Amino acid sequence: MRHSKNLLFATFCLVFVSYSICAVENLEDEDCCSNPCSVPRSNLPLGFEESVSFSGCAFYYFYQLGVAAYLQENYDLSKVCFLGASAGTIAATFLACDISIKEVMDKWMPDIYTILKGKITGVYFNIFEAIRAVGLKRMPKDSFMKAKDKRRATFSLSRVTGCQIFNERKDIFNTNAELLNTGLASGHIPYIVDGRPFAYYNGGKYIDAGFTEYQPIFDGNTIKVTTYMWSPAIFGVRIWGSNSLFYFLSRYGSTSKKRNLRLFNDGYQDAKNHPEYWTRLERFLKRTAACKALAL
Repeated sequence: MRHSKNLLFATFCLVFVSYSICAVENLEDEDCCSNPCSVPRSNLPLGFEESVSFSGCAFYYFYQLGVAAYLQENYDLSKVCFLGASAGTIAATFLACDISIKEVMDKWMPDIYTILKGKITGVYFNIFEAIRAVGLKRMPKDSFMKAKDKRRATFSLSRVTGCQIFNERKDIFNTNAELLNTGLASGHIPYIVDGRPFAYYNGGKYIDAGFTEYQPIFDGNTIKVTTYMWSPAIFGVRIWGSNSLFYFLSRYGSTSKKRNLRLFNDGYQDAKNHPEYWTRLERFLKRTAACKALAL
């Protein structure tokens, strides 16, 4: 047991350092909502008027789920498409497939925790196995069709060829399994998520999308979502959030239910407390949400 803990710690340190250095090298300090690696790629898919992108966030994806839950609850998102990189594909998948995030938190997550509870290392090395099992069990049968309909979901991936890493984008999915596996390939942090150095997908080898494209966008109008994006800034550098060193130094910490629920609530409240950030979606505001806003 002692040796296994040492091996786990050594593996964690190796992956943490390599991944964090890669992400930190791409930081931007323009404003509290700017993100690294935001390079316009292609045009907004036909039939959609707006796009929302969820950045890489490692085990902080519950914050993004909170933001996504706020958007799902208050806006008609039928004319909005979604992009995701790494763990950001989780929120992007649920929104693109019209899967209730409330149901995910109430029913999917308990199933995932049940699986992880029986694993010696808990989340580490096992999280993808749990997500895949529960996802295939609970996803509506037509989820992949909604995701690929008019390219409503676009995922960024990092493909490894020899000693080089190339960025790819994927927006066509033929089964729920392919949809899930694409998202998991995008979020494959070497060793940490399933004990393997690479995700083997469609004949290729992949690692976390954050190595090549941390925040995928279609154009300058894509609405970007990152973890703790509204945190305070000192001298132009945010204390917390995806372009903060403190964030990278803590992204692989506790993954308890209590901590994840706090992240979810933080994301929901932060999104709710910054209505000005969602101005581009204002015309899609649901009637009930609009009435609540007027009441305030």
